[in-house]
Amino acid sequence: MIKTIIRKILLASSILWPYKRHMWFRLKIDVIRSIWLERSFKHIGKHVMFGKIGMLKGTECISIGEDTVFSDYLYLTAWTKHGTPTINIGKHCSFGAFSHITCSNRIIIGDFCLTGKYVTITDNSHGETDLKSLAIPPNKRTVVSKGPVNIGKNVWIGDKATILPNVTIGDGAVIAANSVVTKDVPPFSIVAGIPAKVIKH
Repeated sequence: MIKTIIRKILLASSILWPYKRHMWFRLKIDVIRSIWLERSFKHIGKHVMFGKIGMLKGTECISIGEDTVFSDYLYLTAWTKHGTPTINIGKHCSFGAFSHITCSNRIIIGDFCLTGKYVTITDNSHGETDLKSLAIPPNKRTVVSKGPVNIGKNVWIGDKATILPNVTIGDGAVIAANSVVTKDVPPFSIVAGIPAKVIKH
């Protein structure tokens, strides 16, 4: 009985509010959100679009090129407590849902970068790994960086990949899904695995 009622309600709502109308309305909300966020960034190009936001921090240190799109639940953070971090994101990039880009040093992402969902790009970690540091609760450790992250143009990063500090990824590279990148990636190569290794060059 209850299932029948729910089914009828859902059917009626789909007639009154079809999926295409929902997506049109959703697009308008994203446009309004994007305009609202523009002033908070150091620089933002034309036609940058944001889906639902997970977290934004240190936007005054972040520059984004034109026609770049962020899907839902973006976590984009520049930690200013211990310095002046820089995040530069190029033009015509597209970031999948639940992207996590976190910086305390410098992250450069070239034009036309494309990522899947749940991708992490980080130049920092919570503290050192010496015994004294490990005795401190992780959320109270000083954020440290082992080096910047530089990602070239036309790079494709698959779902759930992680780019760790002090890494340069060359133009045209492909990072396979679920990879953990700990070392530099040559241009126009494909890497995969944990840690990621070149499988095609």
